[in-house]
Amino acid sequence: MPTLEIPDGFAREQWTAYVHRARRAVRSKSASNFEIGDILNEMLEGRPRGDGEITRIRSLFSRQIRVKETTLAKYLYVTRAWPPDTRRDDVPWTVHEILAGQSNRFQLIREEPSDDLDPHHRGAWHYDAAKRARHSLPHVPATPTERIDTAKRLLRDTKEAAEAVTQLADRTEVLKAAVEDPAFRRAVRDAHRDRARRMEREAEAQWGVPGPVRPSPEPEPALSETGPTVSYRETASSVLRILGQCTSFCVSMQNAVVLAQEELLTTEEEEAVLDSIKKVRAVCDWCEHVVTTGQTDMDDELARLLGGGKGEQP
Repeated sequence: MPTLEIPDGFAREQWTAYVHRARRAVRSKSASNFEIGDILNEMLEGRPRGDGEITRIRSLFSRQIRVKETTLAKYLYVTRAWPPDTRRDDVPWTVHEILAGQSNRFQLIREEPSDDLDPHHRGAWHYDAAKRARHSLPHVPATPTERIDTAKRLLRDTKEAAEAVTQLADRTEVLKAAVEDPAFRRAVRDAHRDRARRMEREAEAQWGVPGPVRPSPEPEPALSETGPTVSYRETASSVLRILGQCTSFCVSMQNAVVLAQEELLTTEEEEAVLDSIKKVRAVCDWCEHVVTTGQTDMDDELARLLGGGKGEQP
């Protein structure tokens, strides 16, 4: 049985007296609410339904006893849910009200643990305990799950939730802990990818985004705005193929980088990207060597990097 907690500045006897007085007041209020509900239930029993008589009686009664009609309806609902022999005079009315819709309410109200001011071990029910019993969020969250669920409920508005996340990101330790979660990293990557695609669509709609450049049948095409140009009709097809491959690669890489510009890469993903870039750089250096020297030999390091073997090409 839990020991009653005594706050600082109070003697045990003094605090216990306060608690006893308050509990008597709670019992009195619960009893009065049930009594009003019982009176209303007795008053309406046997009355015909469907012609509005019940509503008229309840409305007149509420005015004469100076209680809101909606409050009377609540008293009646709770009273009918709790027959007299199932009610707990030491349990607040609000607990009975919260549990009224539970099919196992009679068992629940008997099983709550008690404290040392409850010698009969009948239970220390309160508002939040009743909320938890019906799997609802309590008024004062006490566990990490309850606090998180409460925050999610309060931040249903997307803009407010986004602002909260932005402010929490100022706490470095929070952000570091969050990125350890694979699901969070995937969610952030997906969000960045969607944003990049949206920016691409907006840029294309406003300015136009160039796609891969292909050889044009027009004579004297300029394959580069700043580099040398060649004649399409006079240039060998192998050269045009190289130029087309280079242009296509550059544009494709630009698009890929735009999509990944704000990704939160894992260590493994970053290493894989850098390794691929290293291979591309090595291949480009080898291509330049072949073009300038005519030699197609591949040194051991390049062969290892590309996963091939060293050898002379005819």
